Amino acid sequence: MTALWRLLPVTTLTVRQFTGGRTARLALVLSLIPALFAAIYVARPWDVTPSAFAIDLFRELVVPTLLPIVVLLPATAAFGNELEDGTLPYLLMKPVSRMRLVLGKYAAVLLVTVPALLAGLAVTTLIAAQGPDAGELGRVLVAMAGASAVAAALLGAVFLLVSLVIPRALLAGMIYIFAWESLLGRFLPGVRAISSREHALRVFDGILADDFAIASNAALTMLVFAAVCLLLAVWRLRSIQIG
Repeated sequence: MTALWRLLPVTTLTVRQFTGGRTARLALVLSLIPALFAAIYVARPWDVTPSAFAIDLFRELVVPTLLPIVVLLPATAAFGNELEDGTLPYLLMKPVSRMRLVLGKYAAVLLVTVPALLAGLAVTTLIAAQGPDAGELGRVLVAMAGASAVAAALLGAVFLLVSLVIPRALLAGMIYIFAWESLLGRFLPGVRAISSREHALRVFDGILADDFAIASNAALTMLVFAAVCLLLAVWRLRSIQIG
């Protein structure tokens, strides 16, 4: 509890920055895009069950493209705003450890992205349930929510680190999403094995099949890599010269 309390000021300030600007609203709007596809599906089901539709939509659109973009926006803005307007040195001069700064910013990213993603998935599922033979749609929603939360935890840490290393982190992140996750990650086995998309889908498939071992192993791998990225972000902050 004490550790969480220490993170609160940085997290609260960053969340206010997100909600006061366009970042949080844009994340929510992007998260609701699958609901539009669900509405089109309900209008014309084309002999596909709601569960099959939701699974295909999650695998082909949400995980490789929409989810990374939703996380990218706040994650690159968390430190990116301070870097662009030159206020990061003033932030680093405050009596706050680099670890608290990184974890506080990271917590803010998750507080904005995870609820937006879950809300979008819930609305999409609710609309798709109006189609014929909803069946196991509830289990699909649980699997999508679990995989999305873990993927957001990983990508949030990755993009937070990228924002401290690469000047145009948003552009670099977009190139990574469309070139690595959406394109190469689909077709090249070597790329697929180390992409966030592949591990997120393992979590999804594991939960959907009630295979705790597969889901937990994939989730643990993603969380360990996220922790490594956060430690590297702390190291990067410590290496930044003040003044």
